[in-house]
Amino acid sequence: QVAQPRSTPRGESAGAMEVVDSRARVARLGLLVALGAATLTSAAVPPIFGGEATQTAAKAWLSSWRNLYVAPEEGLVPELQDSDLPKAFANVGPKVVLSAGGAAGGVVTEGMGYAIMVEGIMAAQGDTWALQLGLALTRAWLGMVNGEGEPGHPPQGGSNDCKGSATKMGAWPYGVSAIQGMGPAGVATWKFPLDLCAAEKPWKPCHGSAADGDADAVLGMVYLAGALGYPEDFVDLAMREIISFAGADLGFPDMYRTLPDGTKIFVPKAGSQWGGLTPPGGRFVVAGPSWCYAPSYFAPAHYRTFRDFAKQHWQASFEAYLPTFLDGKPTSLQLMIEAFDSAILAGYNILYYSSCWSGTVSNWVGVEAPCSSNDTLSCPGVPWADTPYVGKYKGQCSASGTPWGSFGSDASRTPWRLALDYILFTEESEESRIYSRTGELDPSLYFNARVYLNRIATQYKRYSKCDGGIKGDCECHYPGCVENVTESFKLAAAWEVVKWPRTPGLTCDNVPHHGKAWWAGFMSYPTFTAFVAPYLDKVDLGPNETLNPMGPEENRNWLEAFVNICDFTNFTQEGGWLIQGRVCQKTYFHVSQEAISTMIMAGKVKPLPPKKVSIPAATTIGSATGVMGATGATSATSATGAIGTSSATGATGASAFGTTVVTAGAASAAGVGTAGAATVAGTLDTTSGTAGTGIATEVTPGATSGTNVLWTSAAATPSTQVVNQVVKKTESTGRVAVAPLPGLSASAAAAAMAALVPLGLVGTAVAALRWRMLAQADDQRGMRLEFGPLVEDGDGASRA
Repeated sequence: QVAQPRSTPRGESAGAMEVVDSRARVARLGLLVALGAATLTSAAVPPIFGGEATQTAAKAWLSSWRNLYVAPEEGLVPELQDSDLPKAFANVGPKVVLSAGGAAGGVVTEGMGYAIMVEGIMAAQGDTWALQLGLALTRAWLGMVNGEGEPGHPPQGGSNDCKGSATKMGAWPYGVSAIQGMGPAGVATWKFPLDLCAAEKPWKPCHGSAADGDADAVLGMVYLAGALGYPEDFVDLAMREIISFAGADLGFPDMYRTLPDGTKIFVPKAGSQWGGLTPPGGRFVVAGPSWCYAPSYFAPAHYRTFRDFAKQHWQASFEAYLPTFLDGKPTSLQLMIEAFDSAILAGYNILYYSSCWSGTVSNWVGVEAPCSSNDTLSCPGVPWADTPYVGKYKGQCSASGTPWGSFGSDASRTPWRLALDYILFTEESEESRIYSRTGELDPSLYFNARVYLNRIATQYKRYSKCDGGIKGDCECHYPGCVENVTESFKLAAAWEVVKWPRTPGLTCDNVPHHGKAWWAGFMSYPTFTAFVAPYLDKVDLGPNETLNPMGPEENRNWLEAFVNICDFTNFTQEGGWLIQGRVCQKTYFHVSQEAISTMIMAGKVKPLPPKKVSIPAATTIGSATGVMGATGATSATSATGAIGTSSATGATGASAFGTTVVTAGAASAAGVGTAGAATVAGTLDTTSGTAGTGIATEVTPGATSGTNVLWTSAAATPSTQVVNQVVKKTESTGRVAVAPLPGLSASAAAAAMAALVPLGLVGTAVAALRWRMLAQADDQRGMRLEFGPLVEDGDGASRA
């Protein structure tokens, strides 16, 4: 593929920075010129995390953040009874996060969302204290969703009264923000108690949800469901939360625009009552600034997680929770999934037009795309046509006390939200389609999570007064200084907005105003997460100035340099739990970002736990002779339903892949009618093997001998072997070959599953495996291992 010059956002000088992928240099030598112009997309490379210092910092900041959790005083948030909630909440009292500063104060959904997200993610990794905290926080959240009023009233969601608008389509504001089931579920009014918003005007209480806190809280609840093993009542709660978020904060199903190529665009709103594509008048008039959008509310990893959770755990009974279209027509799970994917596409495009080459982002931008009537919610339009401005006359909008066109406390969260996307959806996050301002797909525009994060890394590499990639280079080097502590001013030089001269690159047409200073922890720490993304590309900055790709160790050194701006030596009981340093603040706004960012940098964020599937013990289901033309097969032993009559292998042993019992391996092969090795391969053309030796190979069409040997054992008893590599993705063909063995032990099978996941071949939620025979065009036969969640066939059998 031939690399194209990356298009420059408005305001950047053309040619000021060109990103050149290392593989593109080969193309420029003329070796691949015949391929013609194409957009270069780098292959997904695993994220990189910090070392021991980063782990220490993550623990310290998490502990400091948890100090803000308290049991709510009476009347602070509405309370629910155990009988109103899933069983997991029994005897778990509520907890809230006390916030302060800016628009915060009291209990705000922003802080509650952070806390539920953090504890849910930690709980899913087996942290039992995090599980208890997550449930306590979620209990308080659900009380906020239910709202104030007499017992038994409909949940208020993002409303501030009991008129029912939160639960009904067609009533103002647009979108269902709460769904009744076993207790309430949904999004909550953004601040409690409700009268805190206007103490001098009690007739104007707090109203509407905030989409950033909503997304974080729902993500946390999905992870809590995984931590609990996906009990039915908690899955039901999480599903209602996801559906409410889609309706209230994405405008599902009616509020979208259509690009010229027919692509639907759902734009994340600022909350249940305003923002995004909410019209400025008519039946669903916005309750705030018109056509306003916060790029930092964009949470692609959250949306992908909601999408995948819904697909994997959907039940027919959940259809009743889905909102209808305004005309009464039903929606579906598939339409909601498409809405989440659409919001991801929209978010990356708006971010492209809302950011600078340095990675700075505007707090608020415009997404004006009016329909012919304010009562029409869907029509053709391009929401980013005039971004960052509101409309062609260059209007502006803002909220939360943060200004338009400036990189401040709202916008600063953007880096860690995209870092989550790269960590949890590495390969998918590389795939981003960027459209022009008129709505046409533009292959020359190159932008995704890694590219955005690399822009921040470039800013640090170019303008810092030290090289964080070199271990110790950012530390002090004079007698008497504190050992192993980074001199923060050396890093701050990359983001100077107060002293002159200001650092170049921090403003552009997309972000025209300077923002908050780097010295605030809520500004600096999120930028540190950029280094979890590998820096794969060569960056030409101008004459005689080039930044080369970094290896993982350089990224890791940068991460360690960042966390070492704080001294944790006295973070002990004896030391009074002190965290010392200039960028080590422990108040609400700062510590929230310090805790979340270091958790990400330390690699504490993992994919959702796999769904547990119960499969009966292996049983003999009779002769499989003749199935798919197999010869030499005598009987098939399988996990009932998971393999069924598709198995044409000989006597086998049951092995556990994760929590799923499946049949693995064969003693006699069906390849060409002769005894052979247990062989499995994706899209193999032929197979070969010798009985008893356990050789698995991948061969080219028509070949008689194999290449790319994946596993070899000369032992007659394969179960005694240590399986070092079970899966390989061959670079030459991209094919997948797997060689399970007869009697494969549970530990070896678990190793096989572990090998599948990082290669991106399957997700962690793989529920079952099955064998089947493949008849090839040349009448050769191979075996294929298929992956997928279990579904029930009409005859009651479970199939992959």
